Amino acid sequence: MHPHHGPPTGHPQTNGHTQLQQSQPKNASQYLTQANEAMWLQLGQVSELMGELDSAIQSYEHAMLFNQWSVPAMQAISGILRTKDQFPAAVEYLKQIIKVESSNGDVWSSLGHCYLMMDDLQQAYSAYQQALYHLQDPKEPKLWYGIGILYDRYGSLEHAEEAFSQVMRMDPHFEKANEIYFRLGIIYKQQSKFQQSLECFKYIVTDPPRPLTEEDIWFQIGHVHEQQKDYDSAKNAYQRVIDRDPNHAKVLQQLGWLHHQQSTSFSSQEQAIVYLEKSVASDQTDAQSWYLLGRCYMSQQKYPKAYEAYQQAVYRDGRNPTFWCSIGVLYYQINQYRDALDAYSRAIRLNPNISEVWYDLGTLYESCNNQTNDALDAYQRAADLDPANVHIKARLALLRGQPAGMPAQASAPLPQDVHPQAYHLKDHLLRL
Repeated sequence: MHPHHGPPTGHPQTNGHTQLQQSQPKNASQYLTQANEAMWLQLGQVSELMGELDSAIQSYEHAMLFNQWSVPAMQAISGILRTKDQFPAAVEYLKQIIKVESSNGDVWSSLGHCYLMMDDLQQAYSAYQQALYHLQDPKEPKLWYGIGILYDRYGSLEHAEEAFSQVMRMDPHFEKANEIYFRLGIIYKQQSKFQQSLECFKYIVTDPPRPLTEEDIWFQIGHVHEQQKDYDSAKNAYQRVIDRDPNHAKVLQQLGWLHHQQSTSFSSQEQAIVYLEKSVASDQTDAQSWYLLGRCYMSQQKYPKAYEAYQQAVYRDGRNPTFWCSIGVLYYQINQYRDALDAYSRAIRLNPNISEVWYDLGTLYESCNNQTNDALDAYQRAADLDPANVHIKARLALLRGQPAGMPAQASAPLPQDVHPQAYHLKDHLLRL
C-alpha cells in the first residue's frame, strides 16, 4: 500500500507524523486517527511476537490507512519482508521512509543491506555511504558487517578484512561472529596468510555458521594445508571428511589430485584414479573431476582413456582454457599436430594470458616443418607472461643463437601442461 502523492511538507516530521503548529489545537478526529494508528501498530507488534508475520503486515498496513507516512509501520513491514528475503519489496518501503526522514542513518543502513542481498553493489555502496554520514555513532556492528560483505563482493580483500575486524572489535559476541571468522578465513587464504586462515577455520570447526557443516570447514582446512604444500596435513584433513561422508565428491577430487602429484610422499596414480572415479560417480556434473581423471590417465600414457575423460570435462565446461590446453598436449603426444593446433588456439581465444599454452604452441611450431620464427614469437609471448621461467628463457636463447633457416640444434621440447587451478580456480566455496 503505497501513497500516490508526496509526503506532507511545511512542518517538521517526527516518526512520520506531521507536527501541527502549537497554536492549532488537535480536534477529536485527529486524536481518533492517531489512536487508531497506534492501536494497529500495537496489534502488529503482538502478531510479530507470536510469529504471525502475515497478520503483522496486515496490521501495519491498517495503521498506514490512518497515516500513510507512518514510519514505524513502514519500518516494521520492511523488517518482516527482509526476514522473508523479499528484498525488492522491502526496498520500496525503505525508500518511502527516506522521503520522510532523509537523514535516518538506520534506514539507509537497512537499505544498503537490501541492495547487497539483491547484488546491486553500486546502490548498496551509496546507501552505506549515506548511513555512515547520517548515523550519530557509525560504530554499528551490523553496518560494518554489511560493508565487509560489500567489499568482499567487490574483491577488495584488504577493505573487507578491515571491516570484518572492526565488527569483532566493536562486539566480540556479534551474532554472526562465526560467519565472520569463516569469511576472514577465506580472505586470509586468498591473501596467502595461511596461518591466520587456519586459526579462523579451526576456531569455528566445531560450531560452523549455518548452512555450513564441520565437513565444509575441514575441507577448507585441508585446502589451506594444500596451498602451504603441507600435503600430509591436507590429506589428514580431507580424510576426516571422507570418514564421515565417504561420497563427498569435492574431497574425493582433492584427494585424487594429491595422490596424482609426484611431490607428495604418498603419490600413487592408481590410488588417484580410484578417488577420482569415486568422485565422478558421486557427482557426474563436476567437469574438474573428469579433467583430473584425464590428467592421471595421461601420466600413465593411457591416451584413449585420457581423451574420453577430457571429452567428458569439455562437455560440461567447454569454456575452460586449461581443458583445451591439456587436450592440445594429448594430441601432440599422439602426433596429431593439426588437432593440437586447434586445441591450443581455442585455449588462447578463451584466455590469451596463459604462458604454458604459448610455450606449448612454440614446441608445436618447432615440431611442424621447423617453423622457427613462429616458435620464437610464441616463446616470446610465453616469456612476457612468465618472466621468471628459466625454461622459456633457455629455449629462446637457443633458437636465437642458431643461424637463420637452419634446423634447431636439439629436438623440440615436450609441451608443459597447466596446473589445473592456475587460471580457472574453482574454490567451490559455500557462500553465505
